[in-house]
Amino acid sequence: MASSQLANTLRRSLLIKVISKPVPSREDVAAVIELTSSKVVEALQAQSLTFYIVEGNDILFKQIYYSPTLWAGAPEKEKQFKETAAKLLSVKLPIDTGIVGKVIKTGQPIFFKDRESQVPFMSSMTATTGFAVNSMLTVPLRTTITLGAIQVLNKEITQGSDGCFTERDLDVLKEVAEYAAAIIHRMVDPKFVPNAEDSARFIARLTDLPLITKMEQIDADETLLQVVGDAVIRREGVFPYKRTSTNSVAVVMINPLDHGKRDAFSVTTDTSIEDVSVVSATFFEALLKKYFKDTKGGVVSDDGVGMDSVVDAISSAYNAPNGASVISSADLESEDSAPIIQLTNRIIEDAYISGASDIHVEPMEKDLIIRYRIDGLCQEKLRLPKQVANSLVTRLKIMCNLDISERRLPQDGRIVFKKYTKKNIDIDLRVATGPMNHGEKVVMRILDKTKSTLPLTALGFSDENLAKYRDCIRQPYGMILHCGPTGSGKSMTLYSALGEVNTPDVNIQTAEDPIEYTLAGINQMQMSRQIGLTFERALRCYLRMDPDIILVGEIRDKETAQIAVEAALTGHLLVSTLHTNDAPSTISRIGEMGVEPFNISASLVCVCAQRLLRRACKNCKIPYEPKEREEAILQKALGWSGQIFKANPQGCPTCNGNGYKGRVGIHELMINGEELVEGINKEVEVAQLKRIAMKNGMKTLHQDSMLKVKMGLTTIEDALSNVPPDLIL
Repeated sequence: MASSQLANTLRRSLLIKVISKPVPSREDVAAVIELTSSKVVEALQAQSLTFYIVEGNDILFKQIYYSPTLWAGAPEKEKQFKETAAKLLSVKLPIDTGIVGKVIKTGQPIFFKDRESQVPFMSSMTATTGFAVNSMLTVPLRTTITLGAIQVLNKEITQGSDGCFTERDLDVLKEVAEYAAAIIHRMVDPKFVPNAEDSARFIARLTDLPLITKMEQIDADETLLQVVGDAVIRREGVFPYKRTSTNSVAVVMINPLDHGKRDAFSVTTDTSIEDVSVVSATFFEALLKKYFKDTKGGVVSDDGVGMDSVVDAISSAYNAPNGASVISSADLESEDSAPIIQLTNRIIEDAYISGASDIHVEPMEKDLIIRYRIDGLCQEKLRLPKQVANSLVTRLKIMCNLDISERRLPQDGRIVFKKYTKKNIDIDLRVATGPMNHGEKVVMRILDKTKSTLPLTALGFSDENLAKYRDCIRQPYGMILHCGPTGSGKSMTLYSALGEVNTPDVNIQTAEDPIEYTLAGINQMQMSRQIGLTFERALRCYLRMDPDIILVGEIRDKETAQIAVEAALTGHLLVSTLHTNDAPSTISRIGEMGVEPFNISASLVCVCAQRLLRRACKNCKIPYEPKEREEAILQKALGWSGQIFKANPQGCPTCNGNGYKGRVGIHELMINGEELVEGINKEVEVAQLKRIAMKNGMKTLHQDSMLKVKMGLTTIEDALSNVPPDLIL
């Protein structure tokens, strides 16, 4: 990409982010002025531009541009123009001054050309500006009030151009001024909100993409929409309306510069986006209502029933007088009734669209609470009548083939959701039930089968840790262990590591419970305790199947641990996971399982402890200088203190008002070495093992979390809530 193209892309991306803020600040005005000015200069090929803003009874110069063609390589002239621009930026004019004052007062544009009747005015302009003026456009920045004006002088002389602006140029400038005025007005007055159609026109103009405003312009392929499914369309904000080839589609978007959403859509649907058009937010909603029959904007069933409608109907059934509701108590107490089936499916679909990793179904004394875990935090989504609990839990048990009569003991199961929906939602759910004091609780882990593994470079490894870890996974034999709590990203890291070493000359075999991602070229085995297929049995099988690399989902017991060590000691690379707090304590955990210290030290390649921290939203995070305790923590962990970021409590549309969007990994990579082997064999305490590892270059979880704070990826509050400061630093 050429440097000018890259600059334009960056400008556009920044401006779209500014537009998307729920409560833009006055500081953002300068960014909009600068970026709009560059767009005007580019579109009109203007030799000079001045951007004026009204402040009280004065007109202020806010942006001044002079083309290099005005000084034509003469350094003295260039210096003179720069000095003039600097002086003007500090000048205030009375509001009724000159042409600009007239335009602001009347709200009407003025267009001057070098005609005989306008020669005196042009001569005056030439004397004022220091260069010959032969054409001028001045247009107001006007919404319900006039905020300022944009003035351009002279068009660059090119082949086919006489250096004079045209009526078409005037129309372009008026259009840009109209959109810019709406955005600036919103920034200086939060109560003013430009309508969706104006914003869409501005974005289309800014991105040079077609704008669609009429429903007749879209003849949607309904077969394509059924294949993609409304869940994906709503989640990614990408509406595909026709195929342009076998594997590509034309789409409409509200924000075409959201490349993350575009990439996610392409990965999920296995299609590439070829043509993009811009639509307003209201038009996008109208498309969804037309083709998916959802009047409330929520998740809809295959017959057009939204979750809000189902919940309202169920709630009213309990609150209405006898016989007043269309849903009977018998319907709500039967796990096979339409309302319960719809509610169950809607909850799962809504969680998937929301990007949840887990769904919690929790019976309380008076309510049934539904919570989603999004970006590591549980968020309450629904409160339902307590009477729904038994039928909802029973329905979930039926979906994963569990014993519906057993309510006193925990059970585990799996839901293949594609069996229960016609939508393009290819997910499995790992289900766990358990008896609580007010009924059975159900927790479902969402396993998105459409997701692909991420490259190691996208997992948050520091450059130093990434280089060391890559060396480890290329060892011919030994044991690599990942430790951390459930949901800390261990599986993704292991899959990414296997993806990096997966070549045709390497035999990789995995034993997993469950298989979370299907990897091409890798032999994967699903564990099944019901038939006696355990990790131990799978490992014994694999040792007779000529493996190079073996992945064991989790080391849970003595037998699995001993066979894993045996595999690592007999020419195989074994990778697995454990549940421990940090890397050094993994050694004592394996020892507690009955593995001899000398076998641990001989087989171990490395241990990687990890956690996932919430990413501070790139769009709205707030910079600040840490003080007192925060500064001391950074100094102790990194020997550094400087500007860091905190989450915006109001958030923005990008992060749904949370202040955080996505997660990033932190890692504690303990590489085996001579001193560590000696410490393991002597069975020294965990604290001493940690000192040895740190002496040999290990960065602790806390240190790596502070590094992510320094890089602006997360906040110090979130880092400390996940990993406390090290006591031995």
